[in-house]
Amino acid sequence: MKKYLKYSLFLMALVCFNACSNDDSKPEEVTEEVKDPAIEIKLASGFETEQYNVIEIAPEVAIENGKEKKTTYKWSVKVSGTDGAVKDSIIGESQNLLFIASKAAEYTLDFTVTVDKVVKQASTKVAVGSTGKTYERKALTIVDYMPAPGHNLESFTSKQEALEMLQENFKYGGSASLGTFGGYIVMAFDHTVLNVYGKRDFTVQMSTGNSTVKYSPVSIMAAYDANKNGKADADEWYEIAGSEYHKSTTVKNYEITYRRPNPDASPTAGEAAWQYDTAYLPWTDNKNGSGSITRTNNGRWNTYYPEWITDTYTLKGTKIAIQVKDVSDGAGTAFNVGTFEWGYGGIKDPSIDISWAVDKDGKKVHLPGIDFVKVYVPTFAALGARDLLTSIFEEVSDLNFAE
Repeated sequence: MKKYLKYSLFLMALVCFNACSNDDSKPEEVTEEVKDPAIEIKLASGFETEQYNVIEIAPEVAIENGKEKKTTYKWSVKVSGTDGAVKDSIIGESQNLLFIASKAAEYTLDFTVTVDKVVKQASTKVAVGSTGKTYERKALTIVDYMPAPGHNLESFTSKQEALEMLQENFKYGGSASLGTFGGYIVMAFDHTVLNVYGKRDFTVQMSTGNSTVKYSPVSIMAAYDANKNGKADADEWYEIAGSEYHKSTTVKNYEITYRRPNPDASPTAGEAAWQYDTAYLPWTDNKNGSGSITRTNNGRWNTYYPEWITDTYTLKGTKIAIQVKDVSDGAGTAFNVGTFEWGYGGIKDPSIDISWAVDKDGKKVHLPGIDFVKVYVPTFAALGARDLLTSIFEEVSDLNFAE
């Protein structure tokens, strides 16, 4: 009996030991409670500015338990629709907001931060005062002008004369010939054109031509006067990346150098009757290309090279391929010219969204608005007896202008 009791106690001790060993090898798992994100917003209750002046609103946002969770921001302002109903209009999707308004009024801005499914809101008011100035829808001030060679250029004896005469002509709906590739004009608004969320902001009008006279679409660059020095500084320019910008046939950073024709050289006639001088105006580019612009029989009395420019000059820009088709059975007397889809002047819909702007590396940028517009010819093509494919600038105007 004693022997049996001793054996039983031994087995019980062994079982207890094994049980304790198993408990030690498999510690109890502790599940941490998953906490929802917590959002804290610090936003001043009010701001003041003047119409057409940009003010930066920079709220402080603190987020807890939001690691690796998607965070979105939204700014909206209450506006009255055409039916009189008040609704929210989105004006920004980043933490900081560059706010600008055309009308003097008090604006209520709502700021929303969303982390996963957690939403936090804050509001502020912006009092926009009147400047007391009267503004124009059109950009009426010529800042710079440099035409490329062309058969339809105005005759000026100096750049100063060109700027003064064109400035005077624009008061009465005048125009400016830009010539072929690289020819440009820079216009300044008397106010900052607003980059309105989800809308196109300004338009560039060019001469449209007709069934026989053809013109090139134009590329557009825009500048926002961030430092408010009244100038379009070199680092403030951005290109509007239209439908052709990313195509393989588009050449970025293209440069072409034009050389003044030799007035004493005898014309080099071509095989066609319209080819008055095939060696008339020499050019070279930065892609190892070279050639000469042909002076046509119709244009033999015109001076294609601007009289007031030095013997050589270089123009730069993005070169865009354009479809040019001879529809005169090879005679070179009639042509069809293609167009671009969107993002350019001189096309079916020349309205521009400032949000299409990109930097020199092709990266999108956000501008609160623009103060200057540069219009330049991005094509380099000839239309036989119809001479060079050129462009004529008419106007640039603010689409969201508040009367």
